[in-house]
Amino acid sequence: MRKTYCGACRGERGCPDCQKAARSADYTGITEFLTGNKMPDLSMEDRTECAEGKHSRSCRELLLAADLGTTTLAFVCTQERGQMLASYGTENPQRKTAADVIGRIDAAIRGQRERLTKEIREALAQGFLFVFEKGNERLWEMGRTSVPDAVHFAIAGNTTMQHLLLDYPVDGMAKAPFIPYTVAGKVLSFAELFSETERFAEFPEFVRRADVTIFPCFSAFVGGDLAAGAYALAEEVTKKHPCILIDLGTNGELLLFDKDKIYGTAAAMGSAFEGGRFAYASDVFRLISEARSSEVLDETGLLCEPYFSEGFSELQQEDVREFQLAKGALRAGIEILCNHAGVRFSEVQQVFVAGGVGKFCREEDLFVTGLLPPEWRNRVTFVGNSCIGGMVKYLRDKEKELRCEGEILNLAEEPEFEEAYYRFMNFVEE
Repeated sequence: MRKTYCGACRGERGCPDCQKAARSADYTGITEFLTGNKMPDLSMEDRTECAEGKHSRSCRELLLAADLGTTTLAFVCTQERGQMLASYGTENPQRKTAADVIGRIDAAIRGQRERLTKEIREALAQGFLFVFEKGNERLWEMGRTSVPDAVHFAIAGNTTMQHLLLDYPVDGMAKAPFIPYTVAGKVLSFAELFSETERFAEFPEFVRRADVTIFPCFSAFVGGDLAAGAYALAEEVTKKHPCILIDLGTNGELLLFDKDKIYGTAAAMGSAFEGGRFAYASDVFRLISEARSSEVLDETGLLCEPYFSEGFSELQQEDVREFQLAKGALRAGIEILCNHAGVRFSEVQQVFVAGGVGKFCREEDLFVTGLLPPEWRNRVTFVGNSCIGGMVKYLRDKEKELRCEGEILNLAEEPEFEEAYYRFMNFVEE
């Protein structure tokens, strides 16, 4: 059975909700996530009416969103004002084909595209059905007296995952110059996307007619998940400039905001920041930080004996090497992006760190491990699953125009990337 998590923390908290998820696939967690500020839960009016046994107002709309990650899928169901009703998470079933998007692109080109599309649609339909049903149960517990009038869906993920969902050709992203079939968003009916899935018949008729918004992408490397994250933080990034959004996942995606310009890039990082063999990815940061502070891990990433043979706590030498590869790629991406934009590290006013690992990692570990420049100390804000937050905000705002315009860099084409990559693999004090 695939791992299951609460959809908000994606297994990073080690909370009671996630412990239940580890024991059962039939699970939903009513948990929090951040979109710069805390996503609202039940209103005081709702709480009072439920406590007094009164029937509260009818829920006119349900908002459902799915974060289509390379490694994990996360789902939420909220009321029209954004109050959380249910969340759910599970591993992406395409992992059995390939752990990264490159492997999945190759599989699609070699004749497996139809299977990959069917596989991800089945998984999304199952996740949506689960949070829809649990969300409705929650409404009845709150004393709701009628079914919602409408349901709205949103989905966002990296560009490859969205292509496979929509059954688009991925050949253009297999080699330079890495041109996607399209970066445009799309609105289609729930039936258009899921009518051939096994769970489709279990949805009510009004859900089958619902609209599904697929977020636009910036490029082949910076996808709809970052577009959703930028939407979640739209008000925040207009207040302070320059500022940067860093989404830590299988791909480390970066958006740098400087006045009216947006610069972006992405670095392939594998599973190092998705937990790998650890239950929680934040444990990797903590253990490496402790190893460095205890001087049992040198600047090249070598554990001294007896830890090289026996490990340091749960940390093994291969874990350190995997972390170094991911850190080197992301840190090089940060330096190249800022240099390209003409922005010094000291000028960056706010650093938004998204993803489950960001929310549950100790801030100091990001600097002890060298993931972030030392100039950014005391400027970090953890924003959790900003992709989910942005989709819910968009559905709640009912704004129908989503724009993805920015100057996107392909790190593989940047001549200084290789040197920076190897330099930042080391744990050198700056």
